[in-house]
Amino acid sequence: MLKTLEEPPDFVIIILIGKNENLFLSTIKSRCLIMHFEPLSNNEIREFLEKNYQITIKSDLMLEAFQGSIGKALKIQEKNEIYENIEKIIKTIQEKSIVDILKTSEIIYKSKDEIFDILEFINIIVLNLAMTSHKYAKCVQIVENTKKRLKSNANYDMSIDNMLLKMKEAII
Repeated sequence: MLKTLEEPPDFVIIILIGKNENLFLSTIKSRCLIMHFEPLSNNEIREFLEKNYQITIKSDLMLEAFQGSIGKALKIQEKNEIYENIEKIIKTIQEKSIVDILKTSEIIYKSKDEIFDILEFINIIVLNLAMTSHKYAKCVQIVENTKKRLKSNANYDMSIDNMLLKMKEAII
């Protein structure tokens, strides 16, 4: 790789893309021109998806979950039904009993592979709800604590149970 970057053929342009430039070795970075790309606006993503994929985004919260990335938009959009159900669960958590919350949250338990994307989406929802009621502000920290637990290999189901129950407690 280093040899190729030092002496590329004249007809070649190499583009390395990464989320965190600090993860690249300094010897690689020293031979590159670093360009930072700004995230796309929600309107740009909406228009792109409608024009190129005939996908209509109904939820502004879903647009926020895309975080300015077409790739993330396409990935999340494939699981649109899951995200819509999660939005309903979080928005109605205050009105439901604990038993109902755990029953209706089955979709979160089954989504183990994309849990960190789902937890980011839950944070977007609760931040939006926190603008109307301060009770939801504590939920952001609850979700962040759940991420930490899951990253340290805590029991998945118990972590989700704990998160949902603590969120219910926080908004009562």
